[in-house]
Amino acid sequence: MKKVLALVLAAAMALSMVACGGGSTTTTSGSTATSGAASTGTAAAASDGTLKLVLSTTDGSSTDDKVPIPWLNRTMPTNLMFRSLFIADSTLNKTSPDLAESYEVSEDGLTYTITLKDGLKWSDGEPLTADDVLWSIDAALQTTQVNSIYTSAFKKIADKSAEGNVITLTLSEPYSSLPQILSQFAILPKHSLENVDVLKLDADTTFWQNPVTSGYYMVGEFNVGNYFTMVPNPNYEGTPAKIQKVTVSYVNDYLTAAQSGNADYLYGNATDLVEAMQGMSNYTSHEVDVLFYKYFIFNMEGTDGTQNEAMQNVEVRKAIMEAIDRATLATLYPSATVLNSGVPDSHPAYNGFTYTFDTEKAKADIAASGYDMSRPIRICYYNNDQTSIDLINTIVYYLEQAGLTVESTLSNDGTTDLFTTRQYDIGFKGKSSFSLDEWYSEYLSTDALFQKIWGGDTSFDEAIATYSAATTEEEKNAALKTLQDLEQEKLYKVPLFTVGNYVFTNSNVKIPEGVTFCNPLYSCDLDFANWEMA
Repeated sequence: MKKVLALVLAAAMALSMVACGGGSTTTTSGSTATSGAASTGTAAAASDGTLKLVLSTTDGSSTDDKVPIPWLNRTMPTNLMFRSLFIADSTLNKTSPDLAESYEVSEDGLTYTITLKDGLKWSDGEPLTADDVLWSIDAALQTTQVNSIYTSAFKKIADKSAEGNVITLTLSEPYSSLPQILSQFAILPKHSLENVDVLKLDADTTFWQNPVTSGYYMVGEFNVGNYFTMVPNPNYEGTPAKIQKVTVSYVNDYLTAAQSGNADYLYGNATDLVEAMQGMSNYTSHEVDVLFYKYFIFNMEGTDGTQNEAMQNVEVRKAIMEAIDRATLATLYPSATVLNSGVPDSHPAYNGFTYTFDTEKAKADIAASGYDMSRPIRICYYNNDQTSIDLINTIVYYLEQAGLTVESTLSNDGTTDLFTTRQYDIGFKGKSSFSLDEWYSEYLSTDALFQKIWGGDTSFDEAIATYSAATTEEEKNAALKTLQDLEQEKLYKVPLFTVGNYVFTNSNVKIPEGVTFCNPLYSCDLDFANWEMA
């Protein structure tokens, strides 16, 4: 298969590039990303006692003028500054107390009684109370930059109240994953944010350049466009971290940061990054079992009713999938598994449907669909690693073999270009999913981001509610089969494959025995208080 891929890459023609949004940049076929071939065996830089972390400015989750909001993706820096009611283990399934001291669930699964710890304080000395929890839940239901796992869970809260340290959440229907969701949901300070426009919460640089925090650290210095430092939070009531100095740099390439000695912790799944990092003697590689999707999204219709006419015909979208050999594309990654829905083919609920690669059938189906062949298909993607660029070049080649003209664009602000500017037909996206729930929650008509490209279609809502309320494996699998049938009928998004993920730690960092890394875009117990710099 790798030989086939090499031949396809060799045959890929130069690409015509246009902007997929106002904030985009363009590249050309054969361009070399900054994460290109690495020199192996890079010498370990001497540690000055500072833990060096990095945030990417090219994956759509961070900009270099603020701390990223922890309600979209969790990152190591935000995990060290913002806490949740509970903390998960490395599987993300088992939880233990964090801000909460304990919780109880009623027999019918509808009422959660959560007791906060006594004496909690924010980094500015203000009390951290139940009001902060209730406000955070309400705000997450309104803001735009939020992971759909939170909104889909919180919409099931029919009533909530607090008396002293005790919070009561009453659900409209059982939702067994609520404790796991709450272990990821960062509580934010009501007193600092209640007067901010919630719809623009993530853009409030006044707060996010110097946020009030609850974890080990708070921001020390913020140097816009470059870095910020983290210093110990004097009001953190737990065991303080042994590491006293942390620097977080904004970078457009993790590998370059590692080679220059500016990253003690990073993660990724692109082949060029993984192979280069594994060749550097001063880094340890930790393979992490995650549900990380690489997938297409189709730009269909905005919530304002504005349609992208080119993608309205489902037969066009089906033909696009017939034109692409996903099995060959998967060989670009060190560990990838082709799948045909949000449910892995190995899962007992898999419905057996397969997207078949057939160039000639794709040609015939595109012709039969009436698609205007003079109109280019526009692809938008936002990862600038060489593996992603090679993948897009190969996809362009496959579509051109089916008779289509294709334009592709590398965006420097994926979230804005995919969901606001929307000057594309096919978006290529990655998703490190918390669970199958998260994959399917994107289909909800109320999802803050995806309603902007699918017009708020309600077709999936009932089936998702049925899945969320299911309490037995049999019920969940039946609901998953219904959801798969719907997604393959509608074809709003299509998974290409899932990929494994890797965490890399520098030998400068001494990690306690027994620590197991989890999905790096979520939060889990890493015994960070006992990390030390060598």
